[in-house]
Amino acid sequence: MKTNVTAGNLSTLLEAQININTVLTLSGEINGDDIATIRSIANLTVLNLTDVNIVEGGSFYNEEKVYISIKQDEIPEYMFSGLDTITSVTLPNSATVIGERAFSGCTELTSVTVPDNIATIGLYAFENCTALTSITIPNGIIGNHAFSGCTELASLILNDGVTAIGESALQGCTRLTSVIIPDSVTFIGDQAFKDCTGLTSIKISDSLTSIGNQTFRDCSGLTSITIPDSLISIGENAFRNCSGLTSIIIPDSVINIDDWAFYDCTGLISVTMSNNIKSIGEAAFMGCSNLTSIVLSNSIISISENAFNDCSGLTSIIIPNGVTTIRENAFYRCTGLASVIIPDSVTTISDNAFNGCTGLTSITIPGSVTSIGYQAFSYCTEIKEVHCKALTPPKAASGSFNGVKNESCKLYIPKGTAEAYKNAYIWNSFMEFIEE
Repeated sequence: MKTNVTAGNLSTLLEAQININTVLTLSGEINGDDIATIRSIANLTVLNLTDVNIVEGGSFYNEEKVYISIKQDEIPEYMFSGLDTITSVTLPNSATVIGERAFSGCTELTSVTVPDNIATIGLYAFENCTALTSITIPNGIIGNHAFSGCTELASLILNDGVTAIGESALQGCTRLTSVIIPDSVTFIGDQAFKDCTGLTSIKISDSLTSIGNQTFRDCSGLTSITIPDSLISIGENAFRNCSGLTSIIIPDSVINIDDWAFYDCTGLISVTMSNNIKSIGEAAFMGCSNLTSIVLSNSIISISENAFNDCSGLTSIIIPNGVTTIRENAFYRCTGLASVIIPDSVTTISDNAFNGCTGLTSITIPGSVTSIGYQAFSYCTEIKEVHCKALTPPKAASGSFNGVKNESCKLYIPKGTAEAYKNAYIWNSFMEFIEE
């Protein structure tokens, strides 16, 4: 049915036919009273509002009996929320805003045509529209949770006018396989693509400066991602549990990798790292069990707690000159680690730093080290040689070398220091002292 409307008179125009209209095309002006009428049509499936102007005036109540106000050229909050028969909507060409929860819970909605004038898609606008399969966003800001839970959304086209993707905007869109984020996008919120398990590739905007916390967390199917040269920081848990990633190139623009950023990326084999990175956060690569190759930035000044904990495939590591502290559990249970180079800048090797590194056969502790933490080299059962360059025996905590076979492991120390080492706690447990 096609109807030209004057604001407030839709109910009169439809009269007795109101509940037999399954397909409705409107033109003219509608207000809140007309929206109330649209919401009352029991079997409405297809609605075309292309040539409609939404004007102030009238009112309607959402399914929770909350009064909703109307603004010029805005799809108001809750306009279609809870309408479980509607399958297709074409929005007015004049509309500039899609309001909060406008389509929330429209479980039969498969198609929405969004006009070019839209500047904002509000919070939760399409949340849990579980039948929605595709959408094109021409412009503006995609609000927080806008498409969260749209489990059938397989095609998302973002045009060059899109500027921001809000927090959790596409969380749980499990059918998405590929996304191109245009260069117009300058902001992506936390958890924006979290739990998009079908996502295999994504191209990130060249205007983006940061990837937020948990942005791609649990995107287990993700195998390819292009990180732009504009990026400065990678947020907490950004790629946590992205088990499909095999390699990643971090450009020179990046200076920070935050806590847990690549935690449990079990498929990750190699990381090419920006030489400008100053900090690698706690547990940033923890559980990356297949990681065999990583070259650390020369700008790093500390190896954080658990940074490479359980990276059992890692075979060698060169710790950059400038690092002063290897923190707790940094290389805990890196069972494949056969070679470690510790620079002269390191003063502290913290608790459990190399605990369980059963592949190590030799370790050199530079003369700068003054402190070795609890169980720092505990259960490095294959170590045959320890070369300690310190003229004064470093203070070693209880269990520093637990599990190292001290009766057969040779301790190499500077000339003239044998007596000091033989009288120093922990060091005196070694059986063979060789001055070099």
